[in-house]
Order: sequence, then structure tokens, then C-alpha cells
Amino acid sequence: MIEYMGLMCISAVLKQAGHTVEVFIDNQTNENRFIRQLAKFEPDAVAFSIMTPSAPWAIRIGKRVKEEIGALTVYGNVHAITSPEIIHNEGVDIVCIGEGENGMLELCNALDKGDDYTHIENFWVKTDDGVVRNPMRQELVAPDEMPFHDCQLYHKYSVFRHSHYLRVLTGRGCPFNCSFCANPVLREHYGAKRYIRKLSPERAIAEIEHTIRKHPTKVKTIFFIDEVLWVRNEWLREFLSLYKERIGLPFVANFRFGPIQEEDIELLAGAGAFGMAVSIETADEQQRKVLLNKPVTNKDVLQVTGWMHKHGVPFGLSAFFGLPGVTFEDHVQQLAFYRKVNPLYLWTTFFQPYAKLALSQHDEVKRHMPEDKEFPVTLHQDMYLDLPDRDRLVNLKKVYFLCMKFPWLQPLLLWLTRFRIPLLFDMAFMAHFTYYIFRVEGVSLLHFLVHLKTFAINPLLRKTHGTLIRRK
Repeated sequence: MIEYMGLMCISAVLKQAGHTVEVFIDNQTNENRFIRQLAKFEPDAVAFSIMTPSAPWAIRIGKRVKEEIGALTVYGNVHAITSPEIIHNEGVDIVCIGEGENGMLELCNALDKGDDYTHIENFWVKTDDGVVRNPMRQELVAPDEMPFHDCQLYHKYSVFRHSHYLRVLTGRGCPFNCSFCANPVLREHYGAKRYIRKLSPERAIAEIEHTIRKHPTKVKTIFFIDEVLWVRNEWLREFLSLYKERIGLPFVANFRFGPIQEEDIELLAGAGAFGMAVSIETADEQQRKVLLNKPVTNKDVLQVTGWMHKHGVPFGLSAFFGLPGVTFEDHVQQLAFYRKVNPLYLWTTFFQPYAKLALSQHDEVKRHMPEDKEFPVTLHQDMYLDLPDRDRLVNLKKVYFLCMKFPWLQPLLLWLTRFRIPLLFDMAFMAHFTYYIFRVEGVSLLHFLVHLKTFAINPLLRKTHGTLIRRK
């Protein structure tokens, strides 16, 4: 339940050219109703932005769109780029293997005119004679030349219309080559450094001002969703100066390790940094460097977070579970380092070995890969790999922050991980995750309740409904 910035960018390009665009979110409680909503709009094309966990849903819905609505179906985003062979699924007409703005504009123009659309660059197109595999476009999108994101696209949904925080994107790409991330795959796909692009500081500030003006509810927090807020320190310093002068709202962003100085942390504090995500993934320095290909030392972590403590910049750390070769005891030992760093929150996720990730090619990952298992929609509920002591690790992940924050609770929580009490551990996780989204992300109560319904209540209802059907 988030605004997809890619859809907002494509929508802005299409609307600028006179096309009509609408966004639809399936809450997965009534698929027939969702299809009826789509049909009422009478679309010429239905575009799906898919990640690997949502691909099965998108392919199923696409098949119904073809059968019941007769619209053209287009699939894009990371999963389409890394797995374009999904075009062979029934109901998939087009797969976008690159950025979607210009391709979608050409497609919609062609549909309006009744022209052939089978030779648009960036698109693989299914025809009666087979699949036309068009090449990638040579030129990538220039962010400063794009129209402002269509921030009003999602306002039809009250959860976004009444949100007090805005998600903002100031660039594309990440300069790092972490083995667990899709960014190195995308950089190789698009062409090394040219994939990494940032709005100019002035243009970024102008877009934030525009988005705030268009938002129907008072904005209290800005959430930068860039993989890293900045690539070059010069950009950061100019941007923060303008942000402090013209925006002045608290913000949350992803931190970038590198040639950062204490004065830069002071600038972040002065500009309103309300929370920074400091991604370290593990307290084991060797594991971080070798297994995860992230050359950040524990000394670096302590230095940077020490500056943040000094200048009053709240921050969270990240910890991966479900990595090959990392035992239950390893995670327990690493708690001492996390306590030394003392983050506001310790973010935990399960590693998911998506296609073409460097870490997915690791021998231990392949050895413990389950057969025919779909990826869970969230990174929080289930471990994908069949690792030793799997159940205890799943339990520990859900109370890891509590173990770090309250050492006196650790012995009891570690003892409880021996038992299969999923409801207890899910409730414990939800309790401290609720603390995170209110304290760090600053979401509204409405936003929280919608997420609770979407990711907790709705899945339970679907599971219960399926059980009742099977019993009958």
C-alpha cells in the first residue's frame, strides 16, 4: 500500500500528452469486484508494475483482463526486466525491458491512431507470429526533463489523500554492488554509471514544493525513497541548504556510506533529518564484506552513528535473517554490537533469493533453495531458504529488536524461540513494528490501520476462507 513512483512518472508523461490515466489497487478481498472496477474504466491498456512476489497475482489478473475486458496488458518493473520470459504466460501481451515512460507514450499514441505498436524499443511484444524482441533504448530518461510526478494519481484513495507524509524520489539508481540487491543487476542492464541519475538540487526542491501544494492534507514529514539520498557530497550540501531554506520539514532518508564528514551529518541535522536508514545488514564485518559485497567496516559504522548521536539525528540499522551459513548463535552474538551502536530501531528482514542476484548464485543458497515455493509478499513473515534451525531463526527475527533494546528480556525471548508459538511472535513483531512506523516513518493512524488490514487481517481472512472451502 504505497505510491509507486514509476507509475506516477509514467502517468505524468501520458497525461501531458493528453491521455487518460487511472490507478487501481487490488486489496485481494474480492477479485471479481476488482475486475469490475477495471472494466468500468474501459481501458485500452492495463499496465502492471511487478516485483517478484507480485508476479503470480499480476499474471492471474492479466489473464482475466484479456478474457473479460479485452485490454492490452503491459508488464514492467524489476521482475519484468530480470525475467522477461513471463511474456510466454497466457494474458501477457507486452513486457517492458527498460524504463517505461517513452515506451508507454509511444504505445498509447499508437493505440489512439490505430497504428502498429510491435516495434517499440524497450518492449517485447507477443504477436500471432511469435514474440518480437525489440532492443533497449539507447537513451535513458533525463530526470530534470521529466514533468513532475503525477502526485494526484493516488488521491482517489483516502489512505493516500489523508496521509501526513509524502514519498519523494529525487533520482534513480545506487552506486553500490551489494550481492543481495537488484541494483547491480539494473546497472549492468542499463549500462554502468549512466543508470545512476539525480535531479539537480533546484529541480528536486521545486518538485517537493509542487507536491506539497497539490497534497490535500497538511504535510508533516517527507520520506525520500531513493536507494541512497545522495551520490556526491557536493549535491547533498547544495540540496540540504535549499531544503532547509524552502521546505523545512522533518525527513527520513537512506544513508550513504563513503566520504562523509561530520559536518555533513551536522547539515543533515540542521535541515531536519528525522530518521536515517543506516544499512549494514549484519554486525559481522567479514560477512558483510565477503558474502554481501558491502565493504563497510564496523569502525565506519561506529564513527558515522557516533556523529549522528552527537548531532541528534535519529537512525535505524538493518539486519538480515535467512542468510546462508549464519546460525542462531551468530545472531545472538551480534546483539552486543547492535547495542553498542544503539539505533532508534533495528530493522530486520528475511533475505529472498530473487533471480539474477549475485547472492542467489551462492552455492549455499542454491543448496537450501526450496522447490516450487512462491516468494512471500513481505520480507517479514517467512524465511525463504530451508536453513538449519529454520523455525528458531524465524522466531528470533521477530523479537530481535526487543532482544537488542531490552537485554533483560533476552534470556526469556531466546528460550521462547524453541517453541512453535507463531501468534505470540507475530504479535511481538507487530508491536515493535508499530512503534517503528509511527516513530520513524511518522504515518497517520489511518495509514497504519489500512496497512494492518491489508497485511494482517486480509491474509488471515483469505486463509480462513480457503480452509472453509476445502472443508466443504
